[in-house]
Amino acid sequence: MLRRLESVRGYDPSVPIYEFRCGACGERFEALVSVGTTTEDCRACGAPGAERVLSAQAAPFGLVKTPGGARRQEAKNAELRTKTKADFKKRRQAAREARGRKP
Repeated sequence: MLRRLESVRGYDPSVPIYEFRCGACGERFEALVSVGTTTEDCRACGAPGAERVLSAQAAPFGLVKTPGGARRQEAKNAELRTKTKADFKKRRQAAREARGRKP
């Protein structure tokens, strides 16, 4: 599967995204560079020697819910859908009446 992703998207898992900070202009940017790269040319001012900095760790994904949590979310979604539909019908009715059309 990984080989297929590499050929389709040009994805290479051995090339990480690093964050750099330019000493000349202070710009922070990310670059897709080879493993172990410590400096890169600044993308803002072009000065050589922007140094790699440690980035903050990304927040974990909260996509997996418990069955109870999924049911609660589905109930909230159903309630929101009902309210949105009723609001839409009310506004559509008001717009038709404003134009002088029959309901």
